[in-house]
Amino acid sequence: MRPLSSLHATSVLALLCANSAATEFRLKNTYDASNFFDSFDFLTYGTVPTQNDDNWSWVKYQNLENARSKGLTQIKNGEVYLGVDHTSLLDSSAEGRDSLRVISKDKFKYGLIVTRFSHLPSRVCGGWPAYWTLGVGEWPKAGEIDLYEGWNLNIYNKPAIHVGTEEEVGKCIADQGNQEATLRTTNCDNTFADNVTQWRRQGCQSEETVNSNSIWASPEGGIQALEWTKDYIKIFTWPHGKEPSNLGQATVVDTSLWGKPSVQILGSQCDIDRVFAEQQILFTLPFCGTPPGTEEFWAGLDGGSGTTCDKFTGETCIDYVAKNPQAFEDFYFQVQDVRYFESQ
Repeated sequence: MRPLSSLHATSVLALLCANSAATEFRLKNTYDASNFFDSFDFLTYGTVPTQNDDNWSWVKYQNLENARSKGLTQIKNGEVYLGVDHTSLLDSSAEGRDSLRVISKDKFKYGLIVTRFSHLPSRVCGGWPAYWTLGVGEWPKAGEIDLYEGWNLNIYNKPAIHVGTEEEVGKCIADQGNQEATLRTTNCDNTFADNVTQWRRQGCQSEETVNSNSIWASPEGGIQALEWTKDYIKIFTWPHGKEPSNLGQATVVDTSLWGKPSVQILGSQCDIDRVFAEQQILFTLPFCGTPPGTEEFWAGLDGGSGTTCDKFTGETCIDYVAKNPQAFEDFYFQVQDVRYFESQ
């Protein structure tokens, strides 16, 4: 996701890291069906209050009251359901399809966040699901970490990191040797582009192409973890049953035995303390916009699926999203819990 300015936080969770190289973390907070609606805000706009979405998506974000009454969010089987309108036939001249932009009230700097999903949004033309963190302050100078992101018929998760310019925050790059996911672009500077291997606003982007660790669009969900110290940022992704044995419901977690992460940024290649401000957690489910609805992504790129969305649908992005609500029935997150561990 690519916002344009800062978010207002309604509460603060002060998280101090006593040892920047720490690998042990103690459970501090759990967000689940018992407290999720008190812990997250349901926003009706992006980071710019005058527009529905920062990326011009065809969407109407709903507040908590409306989301509940319309069935976009609920407690389902003891877990948190976050979905979209999948019943209303719309006209393409409408404002957009009802959806959610959900952000944590707490914000954090350093620690370990483990999120367990029991369902992830299906692959569908026009869809752009994301689970990510956003820095509090000027974007992208405050930093952004996309753990789960993709669009249209993409077959791989595309984690990405976006930071300010080299002049603002120093150089910040990623290195394939430090991670399992396939590194597609190395420069995390959101403004960097050579227009050959990397384009403006792409940041340092990877693809989780190792099928054994893939959870993209899984109806069974999966687990993701963000480990953040002054020395590194790591993203881990596991299908259920392949997560580390010490994860579970543990109150103390040692990450030193987890092996190579899916994505990693090292302090030797990026001034992490300077680059990343306090972050907030987001779940978003927009449609179309930039990039999914652009000509290049709708008609030019198939995301490894073997077909582009213009050929699959025979329509433009907005027309397809408007006329085919049933296509988005399985386009939802179901969250068992989000757990925050602070450094020991």
